[in-house]
Amino acid sequence: MDRFVSIYNDKVEYDLPDNINIYDTTLRDGEQTPGVFFSIDEKIEIAHKLDELGIPQIEAGFPRVSENEKEAVKRIANEGLDASIICLTRTKKEDINAALDADVDGIITFMGLSDLHLKVKMKKSREEVNQICMNAVDYAKDHGLYVAFSAEDATRTELPKLIDIYKQAEEHHADRIHIADTTGSINPFAMRYLVKNIREAIDIEIALHCHNDFGMAVANSIAGLMEGATSISTTVNGIGERAGNASLEELIMNLKLLYNKDLGFNTEVIHELSQLVSKYSEIPIPDSKAIVGNNVFRHESGIHVDAILQDPLSYEPYLPEMIGTKRQIVLGKHSGKAAVAEKLNTLNIEVDNGKLLEIVNLVKQEREKGEDITNDKFDEILLKANIQR
Repeated sequence: MDRFVSIYNDKVEYDLPDNINIYDTTLRDGEQTPGVFFSIDEKIEIAHKLDELGIPQIEAGFPRVSENEKEAVKRIANEGLDASIICLTRTKKEDINAALDADVDGIITFMGLSDLHLKVKMKKSREEVNQICMNAVDYAKDHGLYVAFSAEDATRTELPKLIDIYKQAEEHHADRIHIADTTGSINPFAMRYLVKNIREAIDIEIALHCHNDFGMAVANSIAGLMEGATSISTTVNGIGERAGNASLEELIMNLKLLYNKDLGFNTEVIHELSQLVSKYSEIPIPDSKAIVGNNVFRHESGIHVDAILQDPLSYEPYLPEMIGTKRQIVLGKHSGKAAVAEKLNTLNIEVDNGKLLEIVNLVKQEREKGEDITNDKFDEILLKANIQR
């Protein structure tokens, strides 16, 4: 058995779609994290790793931003990946033309449609803005692109106004509509309400683009799936503007292990992909980050370690190899005999129980002095205990 999650998860019926599409936007929204820049070669390497994971749709960038950006998107589009390649455009012909020049399979074209966005950004009537949006959908469809229409700030836009624009997008043959929680300010129950009402009004695919300002991006994404959304936007490590986006690795593993919805991803790639994005984005992964944090499979407490050495699932919900990483037993203030004995065993050192207790106490003393118990420090401890390696 490689997982042992709560026994109560299986007591609940989850009405999740048969087919769920994840479109990853690490290379676009992830790169919009302040201070982050991916070179073309870095973007290509990340795209290949996303493809190895099995991501069906990669949002490779925003071609209109610069010639370098357009070249990056074009290079990815011509890498022969299994994933379809899409990009972001505004509702402008020049943006869509840039996407066409980049050889993408499709676009996400967007417009802020809350009253606040219309007032602050567009300074046009809703009718004028809606027409601009539909003109963009028509233009892109006429040029053979897959077209997703995204209502930016959708979760702060009144429902009748949202349904109206989504119906228009459906009538203009958009392939998918996006609900963008641009400020991350909806909760999962409200997301279910919103998606349910939109699902009842339209008959095309619904996607969710959730931000994490309140730590709800993954929860909101799953809530939307339960009411009929079928596409979810993610980023690796949850990077992105402000508090970031729905974390790719958290969404995949939540669905796979907590909701019994295996999307067929090569999850053994997750750790390597996470490290790659962290390296190129120069954003460290917090030790306590769910799924990919350094502490997720790192144990020090004596009670925990003793149990884990007998059966890892006693203090882990799944085995680290599932995401391509390994367990770490750490020596420190809370270590007990089991952890030290395991360390000695790796060094092929045998000691009696009295000597083992002595080494345990020395480990605790050194850690309480503020010393990390590195391999060199452990060698020093062995010398203090009169043990030769």
